[in-house]
Amino acid sequence: MGHGFRDFLTRQEAAGDLLRITPKIDTISEMGAVIARADYEKIGKGLLFENPKGFDMPVFANTIGSTYRRIAESFGVDEARAVPGAAQQMRAAMANPVAPVHVGRDDAPCQEVVLTGDDIDLGILPILRLNPQDGSKSRDFMDGRFVCAVACSKPAEGAHNLSYHRFEITRPDGGSVWIFRGTGDAKSMEEFWNAKIDDPPSSWDKEKAKPFPMAFVIGVGPEMVLAAANSALPYKNNDFAFIGGITGEPVKLVRCATIDVDVPADAEIIIEGVFEPFDWTIQGRFASFNGFYDEPRRRPVFKVTAITMRKQPIYQHIHIGRPLNETNNIAAFFRSVKVYQDLEQVLPNVVDVFVDPSAGCGFTAHVSIDKKRVGEPRMAMMRAYTALQGFCKHVFVYDKDIDIRNPHERDWALAHRFMADRDLLVVPDVLGNILDPLAQGDMGATAKLGVHDGHNAIPKGVRTFMGVDCTLPLGLKIMERVLPDPEVEARVDQLWPLIIGAA
Repeated sequence: MGHGFRDFLTRQEAAGDLLRITPKIDTISEMGAVIARADYEKIGKGLLFENPKGFDMPVFANTIGSTYRRIAESFGVDEARAVPGAAQQMRAAMANPVAPVHVGRDDAPCQEVVLTGDDIDLGILPILRLNPQDGSKSRDFMDGRFVCAVACSKPAEGAHNLSYHRFEITRPDGGSVWIFRGTGDAKSMEEFWNAKIDDPPSSWDKEKAKPFPMAFVIGVGPEMVLAAANSALPYKNNDFAFIGGITGEPVKLVRCATIDVDVPADAEIIIEGVFEPFDWTIQGRFASFNGFYDEPRRRPVFKVTAITMRKQPIYQHIHIGRPLNETNNIAAFFRSVKVYQDLEQVLPNVVDVFVDPSAGCGFTAHVSIDKKRVGEPRMAMMRAYTALQGFCKHVFVYDKDIDIRNPHERDWALAHRFMADRDLLVVPDVLGNILDPLAQGDMGATAKLGVHDGHNAIPKGVRTFMGVDCTLPLGLKIMERVLPDPEVEARVDQLWPLIIGAA
């Protein structure tokens, strides 16, 4: 079975999971709103906009969507056990990677068309404005278009790093990119530039600095979309070999036309470019994962050196906006896996973890355990907090009979198993996250929302951590809970389509 983008679309069409949208939809004012509504309503189908207004290039969205279904399919695990199952599959893939293979340009559909020099024009691509105020409050504000796609870099020979960065288009041959502090690409950029990005200009040595190349890869299968969000992979890892370990097939790579970066040969579109040392601009504000607009900040300029593509490409979009959205869902999933992996080291009886994507994809975590000892819920709370390096501010712990992804189940456990004077843990003034608008920074000021903004002072981001124990005290005798009979439910599952069809 193929694992490329075209193979994925074929499988979706055959399964009835592809929604073809034929009306003309404006990429600036309408398409982002349509995708956001599909996310909120948890439409599990891929969205193929066949007639984006002003373009003859279709747009595809919802590769993963806002549910776990396609994540579970990509890892080959049951959706109900997606987090523990993915954790196991990831360990296996990292232990048994499948190295990528390189092909020539004649065997690389992504280079059927190569645009360089004066032919470079990002305006030929149906790049979206995702949210109404994206790009505003910037001197370069035009229409707030942002590329949301897999970014590929080559931090060292034999290494391939996949990630995500927001890329604002401000001119035909480039714009600015938000490289988040602490990511592998931020480390790589500093190595190429021979300087800490936030250091004062007086410390920059332009003679020792060299351009940092990067390619934005558009039109890839779900395994690659997910791998780019997997923060568990070292930044000098071969991420393509990890993907090969997941799929059991080597990824076919081709060298970019103008930069020393290797990209998937069967992708739809590649945007190649470089970050020249210490070249900055102001990027417009952008809807962040927390449901707020981040403010304009200084970002490195990205200069496009080539656009390569198939002869009749499809533009793939990864959506981000107010929660719930596709990007939050993917990020929250891998943070769930990270918490699960860390908890497993100290609590082998951890059952499941759900980091809620609606709550800032990390601010709130729900943990299910098979409780054996007094004190395990509090250990789970503190371990979850440290697993995400202060990102998490609320941790709820439940017994194993609670479906932690079901808000009705969680509310029931909170109402019937939690006693505030006994089960509430509050820790004030812990290190938080600067993307939390309520976190307090220097002198009590609200923490800044951005990074790489040219300011040396890093806000402390101090806030309060809360843990909530929604498990039953050991030894307490209570009334028997009402639960469905699995055998009866299995029979009803078979009858349900007939019952619904007759209604």
